[in-house]
Amino acid sequence: MSDMLFSFLIFSLLGSLLASRKLKDVLVTVEYRPGLCDLRADDGDKITIEYTGYLESGVEFDSTKLPERGPLNFTLGTNTVIPGLERGIMGMCSGERRKLVIPSHLAYGNQGYRTIPGDSTIFFDVELTRLKKKSVLEKSLAALQFFIFPLTTSLVIFYLWNKMNATDKSASSPQQQGSGKRSRRNRKRG
Repeated sequence: MSDMLFSFLIFSLLGSLLASRKLKDVLVTVEYRPGLCDLRADDGDKITIEYTGYLESGVEFDSTKLPERGPLNFTLGTNTVIPGLERGIMGMCSGERRKLVIPSHLAYGNQGYRTIPGDSTIFFDVELTRLKKKSVLEKSLAALQFFIFPLTTSLVIFYLWNKMNATDKSASSPQQQGSGKRSRRNRKRG
């Protein structure tokens, strides 16, 4: 019984140590969600967002509302924006607004970026203003691309293998025919 208790304590201790080392994920707070929300943002969807980014001190570091900027258009899941922003946008509906708290490892890490110091947790107010779902054809092509390269490679290898064997047969064929003719001549003489 004491061995089981000791094992339990060891595993509990290890579990708590591992849990304390687990990195934080994006904290998402939904500010507004439209009543009808049947389409949600997912990898491969083309989206448009309006956002404002803040440092922990409350200082604004970027916004699509600035005169020189405009809405940000990109395809979700293509690593166009920082990982934390992509994670925070996943599942949003068109017209939905969220507040995101993004830890540094999902933002700009320890190196920082422009006015964002290294190891900074950053905050975003985000609104998804346009959502264009990935079409069935695009989904099919994406799935198909995993088969095209191996299939094409296999066909090229098969073609080259057949070509090599045909070359080997034609190169060895006259010798075999010549030796066959000699044996026939030898038979006639004999």
